[in-house]
Amino acid sequence: MRVPSIPESFHFRWSTTLADTSSRDRALRIGVLLWTAVLFAAFQPGLMSADSIDQYAQGIHGTYNDVHPPLGSWLLGVSGKLVGSPWLVLGLQLLALGACMAALVRSPETRQGRWGLLIMAAFLFIPTAWALAVTLWKDVMTAAVLLGAVAALKYRRPGVALVLLLAGVAFRHNALIAAIPLAIPTTAQLSARAWGWFRKAQVLAAIMLALLLSPSVVSRVLDSTPAWAAGQLFLYDLAGIYAAHPNLVSQSMLSGETTGAEIERLYSPLHVWPLFGGVEGARPIAFSSIASRRDELLAEWARMIRKQPEAWMRHRLASFASLVGATPGPIYYPFHRGIDPNPFQLRVPSEGRMYKTLHRIKVRVADSLLFRGWAWLLLLGALALVALRSVRQKPIAFCTALSGLGYAFSYLLIGIGSDFRFIYWSVIATFATLALLITESPAPETASGASPVSKPPE
Repeated sequence: MRVPSIPESFHFRWSTTLADTSSRDRALRIGVLLWTAVLFAAFQPGLMSADSIDQYAQGIHGTYNDVHPPLGSWLLGVSGKLVGSPWLVLGLQLLALGACMAALVRSPETRQGRWGLLIMAAFLFIPTAWALAVTLWKDVMTAAVLLGAVAALKYRRPGVALVLLLAGVAFRHNALIAAIPLAIPTTAQLSARAWGWFRKAQVLAAIMLALLLSPSVVSRVLDSTPAWAAGQLFLYDLAGIYAAHPNLVSQSMLSGETTGAEIERLYSPLHVWPLFGGVEGARPIAFSSIASRRDELLAEWARMIRKQPEAWMRHRLASFASLVGATPGPIYYPFHRGIDPNPFQLRVPSEGRMYKTLHRIKVRVADSLLFRGWAWLLLLGALALVALRSVRQKPIAFCTALSGLGYAFSYLLIGIGSDFRFIYWSVIATFATLALLITESPAPETASGASPVSKPPE
């Protein structure tokens, strides 16, 4: 009897391993559940920065302001009122991220399905994904619902996708930039094939208007108090200009609160907050004082950008370079490490073995390429070019890549800090685009012109 060679044996085993859809689906379900369970057990009730705690407090007390979009605060408050802590939100966002990525990598075709499993394994194990997924930030909530919208589009559920896009913009207002590219395939799936371009354009315009109004509608429903969070951006830009030209401060509305020498000390391309917190030898600038002089600040901001465009652009480029880790120094803020002091007695189980192991892993790679945004943007840009070549067959992949790229590069103009979390959706969009390049297939057209609905994972 002939004994098969080692290559023949390996080929046989590979050809029979996870060859059927049910076995691959089972592997995906097990992977998502294990990932969620391990991360939940290690980090519950979820890591929380000062922002997270402020949102949780607003949700518990039922009083909101729009420094933090109130939808996330409300959700955290619901969890606190139901179970006494925000762990429900942690569980939901972990399950959402895992399940939606599993839906994207899933394919009935054996070859594509196996490649999908490899992408899923990378997503589950890479610290860039899970180190932030366990933090109760609006950035993570936004990424979870946007990923859900992409998964809904893959399975031709445009109504679900639209609701999730609206939620994403409500969770984080600048997610509008990420939602716009995804509104295009949403429009295509909502529109009948027989419709002309003008009618489809009307649908797209209606969706864009709904996205634009979503934050204000949620704020009105939750009776949120306006706090003019955008004022931070205008002050930050002025500080960047005045740090380069301190002599101009004497002509500024800020001259009564600070000096050119103090601005030079306060300004940092890393974050806006030193302006409000102060540093040794420099007084802080009270945010309330600029919020009460909104029109004056806006006029000065516009005037100084016209007069000093080079200084403004150097400030913008320096801030963006810090955000994406394109600087020689260590990464500023790759992830949060615990739960900040709070009046709710919330603490992370830092003595647990799983927490210690996972914490040690992420700290070890904190200053690596895994948390340098420029590397992720280069990869996502390359995937966007690949998707562009087959945009007619894989439109969702291309639009997802555009969503991630647009979201990250918008911080070139609106960034006020170098937290890696600000581009978390771009990281998730990289995995989503890669998965769609493997598994997305054009839906066959029916005789009536409507596309049949793909079967979602069970």
